Amino acid sequence: MISIIIPAYNEEKYLKKTIESISEQTYKDYEIIVVANGCTDNTIEIAQQHADRLFVVDKPHVSIARNIGARHAKCSTLIFLDADTRLAPNALHEINQQLADAAVATLSTYPNAPKFQYYLINAIKNIEHRFNIWKGSSGVIITTAALFSTVGGFDIQKISENHMFIQKCALHGPYKVIDNTYAITSTRRYERWGLCATILFWLANFWKQDAEYEPVR
Repeated sequence: MISIIIPAYNEEKYLKKTIESISEQTYKDYEIIVVANGCTDNTIEIAQQHADRLFVVDKPHVSIARNIGARHAKCSTLIFLDADTRLAPNALHEINQQLADAAVATLSTYPNAPKFQYYLINAIKNIEHRFNIWKGSSGVIITTAALFSTVGGFDIQKISENHMFIQKCALHGPYKVIDNTYAITSTRRYERWGLCATILFWLANFWKQDAEYEPVR
């Protein structure tokens, strides 16, 4: 079985479509856990209608939300899925088939906005991930519940928590991109901040412990 953990901070515009992409999966042995963190919109109501389980916390913090979801997960495989990232219909099937070859994994992604610059940056990320140039993710992180517990979950103090979590997991086995499937990820941060400003922010704050930014993913 697979536990899909979705941290959600004010995600009323995206969450239903993300969960619908899960309901359309060819693989059906899963649970959907939404952790609503600091929400002031209708995210909680949407999660109550469409998720299997909902946890509500006051603090808008993605790593805290992911850790809470993982601690309550019932399944041996964990997928940390951003609330604005949709899965291809065969994604869970391929994850279930291929994760045995890896300690931690992600998916190739496509942008939801049809703009050349977004396709380009996604293509660069996909190449970096597939060839292990950079062990990262774009809206999807996959591992086992046992390994999550071993590495202590996500760091709640750094904005580079995804990369750090993957690095810790990769000390215990291979990192890979799951083949023959994909996810569709949101470009809203690029659209809101601008492509150059977003990239410069991440480069400038990668090693900082106290960088602040919007708590969305």
